[in-house]
Amino acid sequence: MTANIPATADFMQNVMQPTITIDGPTAVGNPATGDIIKEMCVEVSSQSLEDVFVELNAKRDKDKLNREKNAKIQKTCRDRKKENDIAVKKELDRSQAEVKSLKTQLVGAQMLATAVTEYHRKHALVGLSVSTSASVKRFLDKRSRSLVNMEEDSAE
Repeated sequence: MTANIPATADFMQNVMQPTITIDGPTAVGNPATGDIIKEMCVEVSSQSLEDVFVELNAKRDKDKLNREKNAKIQKTCRDRKKENDIAVKKELDRSQAEVKSLKTQLVGAQMLATAVTEYHRKHALVGLSVSTSASVKRFLDKRSRSLVNMEEDSAE
């Protein structure tokens, strides 16, 4: 935006040695035409215009460095999140495979339980070794208790 600024002695003195102290927003322009520019002014005292530009450029450089630093941090965060997502997916796949394996084992165990029960009905504990007969007896006791508990729960 360009403006026609009169080059008076007062203006030149204020530009070279600004002593402006404004705490709030100011409105510059012609209210009749609606051409009003509102801006926040900061305190500038006894600084040359060159010092103000140096400070402004330093602030811009600092902001640029902060943006670059933030960009690196964001990239690192995205990379870590991606690695974590991959690890979670691997764990999920492993868990799903384990569940499938356990379901297969459960089906086999159910068939074995049925076979043991049928064997016991037909032959009792005859022909089994001592350790096997003790295991079969414990298994059948647990199974009969669980069946009784299931019947009681369904009766209530």
